[in-house]
Amino acid sequence: MLSGLLGVLAAGWLAASPPPPSPPAPFHWRVPGLVSTLDVPGEMSVGNIPIRLQVYTSREPVETLLQSFAKASDAAGFYIPRKTRRLARQPHLTALDTRTLTAYTVILNPSPEGLTTVVLGEAKMDQKTAPSTPSLVPTYPGAKHVLQGNFEGARTLSFWAAARTEQVETWYRERLLAAGYKEEEPLVFRRGQQELNLSLKVQNMGTNALLFIKTAGAEGASLNAAP
Repeated sequence: MLSGLLGVLAAGWLAASPPPPSPPAPFHWRVPGLVSTLDVPGEMSVGNIPIRLQVYTSREPVETLLQSFAKASDAAGFYIPRKTRRLARQPHLTALDTRTLTAYTVILNPSPEGLTTVVLGEAKMDQKTAPSTPSLVPTYPGAKHVLQGNFEGARTLSFWAAARTEQVETWYRERLLAAGYKEEEPLVFRRGQQELNLSLKVQNMGTNALLFIKTAGAEGASLNAAP
């Protein structure tokens, strides 16, 4: 779910209208049938855009929640794209506040217990910053839709490549092993205090890849110079 959310949130919204000198008050969502709220601490950065996440649980079904969020977005004057590339398997909705350049994405995930998990992402598109650090790992040659993220010591790299999953897997395994990593489990690599998980999935005649890098203590060295 997270990788789809990040892809949607970091889409190209920056061409929207600029914010006015005095922006309106922050927008607050109302979740119908609210059961519980989980605040996700901290702020993550995806594509150098700051993003906050909140997770709710609702007793309402997906269809009711989608209609409610769409109506709330429309009433607030948000821009809702009618045609968007589907980046998450779960039902979702993206809307843009063109006054503050804030993009909101809601992803809905029904549970067998009859409840619905609501993941809300808020992206401040006008606060995009220049990259401060290089990627810890190289990107597969010819990759598209490349996104890098940072969140409380964990870093992510996601992309789509016009290649078979076996090709992408072999390419990364060779470079990680050459850089001193050991494959402790299938597609789980470790070097010192740094752990890297590689997730691959066939999609659109190619491969969706997500690399999740977590380091305990000091950040590991970059792999970009590895042979």
